[in-house]
Amino acid sequence: MSGRWRHTICRACHAGCGVLVEVDGGQPLRVKGDPGNPLYRGFCCVKGQNMAAVQQSPRRLLHSQKRMPDGRYVDIPVEQAMDEIAGRLKSLLEEHGPRSVATYSGTMASNAGAANGAVTTAFLKAIGSRMGFNSNTIDQPGKMVAAMLHGSWMAPPTPFSEANVLMLVGANPLVAMSGGIPHTNPGRSLTDALARGLKLLVIDPRRSETARRAHLHVQPRPGEDVAILAGMLRVILDGELTDRAFVDANVSGVEALREAVEPFAPAVVAQRADISADTLVELARTFATHGPGVAVAGTGPNMSAHTTLLEYLLRCLNTLCGRYQRAGDRMVEPPCLGQPQSPKAQAMPPMPQYAYGFGEKIRIRGLSNSAAGMPTAALAEEILLAGEGQVRVLISHGGNPVAAWPDQLKTLEAFEALDLLVQIDTKMSATAGVADYVIAVKHALEVPGMTLGQEYLSAYAIGFGTTAPWAQYTEALVEPPEGSDLIEDWEFFYGLAQRLGVQLVVKPVSFTGTVRVEGHALDMIEKPSTEDLFDMVTKNSRIPLDEVRKHPAGAIFPDPPVVVAPKDEGWEGRLDVGNEVMMNDLAEVAREEPTDIGEWPYRMVSRRQMNVLNSTGCDEPGQQRGLTTNPAYMHPDDIGALGLERGALVEIRSARAAIRGVIEADANLRRGLVSMTHSWGGAPSRDGEVREIGANTGRLSAVDSDYERYTGLPRMSNIPVAIRKLDESRAMS
Repeated sequence: MSGRWRHTICRACHAGCGVLVEVDGGQPLRVKGDPGNPLYRGFCCVKGQNMAAVQQSPRRLLHSQKRMPDGRYVDIPVEQAMDEIAGRLKSLLEEHGPRSVATYSGTMASNAGAANGAVTTAFLKAIGSRMGFNSNTIDQPGKMVAAMLHGSWMAPPTPFSEANVLMLVGANPLVAMSGGIPHTNPGRSLTDALARGLKLLVIDPRRSETARRAHLHVQPRPGEDVAILAGMLRVILDGELTDRAFVDANVSGVEALREAVEPFAPAVVAQRADISADTLVELARTFATHGPGVAVAGTGPNMSAHTTLLEYLLRCLNTLCGRYQRAGDRMVEPPCLGQPQSPKAQAMPPMPQYAYGFGEKIRIRGLSNSAAGMPTAALAEEILLAGEGQVRVLISHGGNPVAAWPDQLKTLEAFEALDLLVQIDTKMSATAGVADYVIAVKHALEVPGMTLGQEYLSAYAIGFGTTAPWAQYTEALVEPPEGSDLIEDWEFFYGLAQRLGVQLVVKPVSFTGTVRVEGHALDMIEKPSTEDLFDMVTKNSRIPLDEVRKHPAGAIFPDPPVVVAPKDEGWEGRLDVGNEVMMNDLAEVAREEPTDIGEWPYRMVSRRQMNVLNSTGCDEPGQQRGLTTNPAYMHPDDIGALGLERGALVEIRSARAAIRGVIEADANLRRGLVSMTHSWGGAPSRDGEVREIGANTGRLSAVDSDYERYTGLPRMSNIPVAIRKLDESRAMS
């Protein structure tokens, strides 16, 4: 059987690879990378290659589900489901007010398309609720908070194509497809960069796929990244290795930073992190003297406590070394479908009032909104805390909270307490299995798409993004399966708004926050199309969407070029490397005493797998490649010392709870660690199926202890644990 190959965008993760799909008789047969794509150059990982199989998977939901009083789920027409949900929402809003309704948008919500996010935001605003939560605050929220405390350079950082040095802190872009190396074919990009002389520096307790290609790999104890960065900053300041002209003209707080990093002498850091002092000095000197370049951190260190301080010190490092574009430089990745930018060689000063502690207040532990969003880790407690303002309704889409949120036990308790839980999903996920309604939605190949979301990556944080102004649009390639009853995520929120009698207004996407955009009031009688919404969210974009539509394979749009303008006359904005709050936090880190391992002799650290994205794809045979669980990886010597063997079943216990794991060897790990991929597994009732569905590491976290006060993020990696062998016959009974 053979069909016609058609261009589209992979939406299995945020990389948005340009791919080809073979379609025959209205069905997708195969997916492969597009060799003619100038950025992705034929790249497509196993997640994208499996898209056709997922679209036709027997595990797909083709009809929405309603939970019956006896716990069974039955098919329900989606229009009827929206009628019933809207009726319950109306009563709850009247009785408890708009704050009683919350939404959660997971990673796949943004991957699925800009229309979903725009309409979800419009829905919350229309009903008067500010309780919109997302996955940012349980991943790397410090990036956004630190930017507000430090300030931002109003031009891009050093582009990857011009970098002579790249430092990655707990980032593995060859697997994660983000962070330091362009998401457009990261392996090929790194190979080309190393060939032209790029110095790659990696700090990671595991010799990851990316670390194996590094010029210098530092393998410290987990959780000491702040101390290492502080030590590097001290070496750079003591050695006068800063970009003196840039710092003098654009930076304040240097003396405060110098004083704060004084306790982090190389010998002190070496002892804390269990690395060589000489190696630390080499790391700092190499980064400072081989520029231009950038330093980037990944999920692991951000989940290991001190996410904001970690990201703040990284910004200090990039700033002291002047790692930004200057007047006259050409912006290599200006927005195409986003609002136009006017980069300038000047500093946007800190805005601490928008870093944290503003907007909607959470009734838990003094938390509130932050630059990263509402604190998702506190939402379960908000649901459980009775009284005025209690959250009674949660609508979740693009994510799987039972698998992905920290403190799974509290999450399950909270979901049981809700008056209404709606999960928008493609299958009966762990969260769908406890929801009142499950709204079945279309697959990516059944809906239009565009690369607006990929443009966000360059605005997300330093070191993210690609190497050219690339844009692509795709129409829907296939129809949903015959006899199905499916909608898009955004259509659910629109349908609720219609039934509640509220007006939705969507806005074009601006990534800078400095562009004022007017909203579009939707026709609440005649439903717009996804294409209509695409036109609305890209209105006045640098490249008109209609122009992008003319290029089904995608294209680079270099014109009109965007060049960094000189500093405005009289501009006084400066970047701050000595924020008082951050310096106080650094002083607390300096005073930390070594942790007594006591009853917790091992540390659970996170890792990523290329074949899955968080909880997405874990149950897909075409992506599992024979591995149906998320193994508990340990160093072979640790496995032997515990009297275990590969494949053994163990209990992994933290101070909060316990999970089961299947032991696997990884000689690339430091000793004393157990490394597992997060977002696998199910509820405790399914622990006996660990070999078939994996284990949920989020259960080991406690949201109400060892959390960051700015974002509420608890420790989700570097968790102290104990390990013991289980009797297989008893454990599975």
